Amino acid sequence: MKIETTPVDLKHKYLSPQMLADQLPGISTGTLAMWRHEGKGPRYRKLGRIVLYAVDEVDEWVEAAMREGTIDGY
Repeated sequence: MKIETTPVDLKHKYLSPQMLADQLPGISTGTLAMWRHEGKGPRYRKLGRIVLYAVDEVDEWVEAAMREGTIDGY
């Protein structure tokens, strides 16, 4: 018996922690896990054991980290 499925039109496009780490130079999946534990880093969703990051929210998080120079304190 064939089950018919309809594609889901999701509001966001999502990345796994590995996919996100591959996109952010110097950021590992371990760092992402530590940030999740500490309440830092980009927002994420957790579906059971699956962690997902919304691409547009990651973009916003990266842009919010923009610095004009070392005077910003970093």
